[in-house]
Amino acid sequence: MNATPFARRADIPPALLQPARLSGLLRAACADWAVILACWATMYAGPQALWPLCMVLVAGRMHALGVVLHDACHLKRAPPTAASHLLELLAGYPITSTLPAMRYHHLRHHRHSGMALDPYLKPGASHRFWPALLCRLRGPVMVLAWFVRGFFGCAALAWPRLRNAYGRIFFGERSDVDLTRHPEIARCLRAEPGQALFFLALVPVALLLPQAVLYGYLLPLMLAGLFNANRVVAEHLHVRTTDRDPSTLVATTRTHDWGLAGRLFLYPRNIGFHVAHHLHPTVAMQNLPALDAWYRANEPGYRAPAAIESILMQRLAAGTTDDGAAS
Repeated sequence: MNATPFARRADIPPALLQPARLSGLLRAACADWAVILACWATMYAGPQALWPLCMVLVAGRMHALGVVLHDACHLKRAPPTAASHLLELLAGYPITSTLPAMRYHHLRHHRHSGMALDPYLKPGASHRFWPALLCRLRGPVMVLAWFVRGFFGCAALAWPRLRNAYGRIFFGERSDVDLTRHPEIARCLRAEPGQALFFLALVPVALLLPQAVLYGYLLPLMLAGLFNANRVVAEHLHVRTTDRDPSTLVATTRTHDWGLAGRLFLYPRNIGFHVAHHLHPTVAMQNLPALDAWYRANEPGYRAPAAIESILMQRLAAGTTDDGAAS
């Protein structure tokens, strides 16, 4: 499906291709936590009329923490360090994820974007109302499922026969590979006790301060899940593809720049510049707007995905579903 070749990618200024650094991600996570703590202080000391605003702002920062962890999963794999464990504590556990879980789930999306094994592919979500609505509303359900994941993972760590269910239920693994001794699954499982301990530590806090935990953490986390599910639907054309050619990635990926509302809630930390991210997954999130601008100014194929998109949409109009079966 190669409509327009990408001939100038080698000309991109190296400064735009700089990868994320763990130190920068820790600073970003701390900045998000500063906003969360300020909102919690406002909810504690201020009038209840401010609670809804604070809850939405906390949800936006929880969504942003997910983007920080997302950038971390694109870092070159290295043995865990104190800094990576701290980032996991700040940006992973509170949003129900570990770094290995994010890495296993998300990197399969990049390897198989739009193809049969893509765990993010939502058939029908781009062109049919009910599948799109259900996919957008499933965010809170996924949050609840990933609460369970930590404890199920601890069980699967002890009983290997549970590992296939662990990978397929919680990570959307679509291959027929036996996951019992899968190295990525093993890494995820070894990280799950920390996630489970985080939730167990939250229990006495919830018993002591139920209202604070409900309105300051649990409900904002559900809303963050809703923001995330909406973004996953919006950032791609959910039609089955067969290759990872740059022109195909451009045709099936969407960029969203919603200004302040996007930065606060729906597309935090430049994750809305999603076409540039898929073309260069390791590029740091702060570089994506400039990289997107470079492509728009210099690469015609970046601005002309309509040819491939029209082919994909013609398949839908002809009665072919995203799974390649007649509807």
